[in-house]
Amino acid sequence: MSNHRSALILQVVGYQNSGKTSFVSDLTARLSAKGLRVGVIKHHGHGGAIDVPMSDSHRHALAGAVLSSVIGEDSTFIEWQAGDTFELLLNLYEAHVDILLIEGYKQKDYPKVVLVRDGQEQPIGLTNVIARGDAMADRARLLDMVERWMADEVVSSK
Repeated sequence: MSNHRSALILQVVGYQNSGKTSFVSDLTARLSAKGLRVGVIKHHGHGGAIDVPMSDSHRHALAGAVLSSVIGEDSTFIEWQAGDTFELLLNLYEAHVDILLIEGYKQKDYPKVVLVRDGQEQPIGLTNVIARGDAMADRARLLDMVERWMADEVVSSK
């Protein structure tokens, strides 16, 4: 994590249908319930139209994300409760959130949780992995690991 970032940044990565959106929504609800302002950026890497309400990115907003967005090839959707590039959105989010969860963008170099489903291959060549496991079977362990990582990051930044 870059020391001059004001918000914690955590990626959640894995192949399609590995449980990323459900995990990020659960983590968002859990952290929001503790009073943290959570932002979510979802990478739209599959082509096609950007999410509309009641899709994955909207679920993050309903879970308590102060900012929730999905970035596609040709457009960006931002849902802001109360930009077109990744870095611009990072700067925007940091002014408004305590933690930024990034769903996807496997090749970015932020701390990350890698999710797999039974029988799926592990993504290879990833950096900064703090936890990996099955999105369903290991959910409680992974959520606890994220909270421990966050506590360690806050202490080490002081």
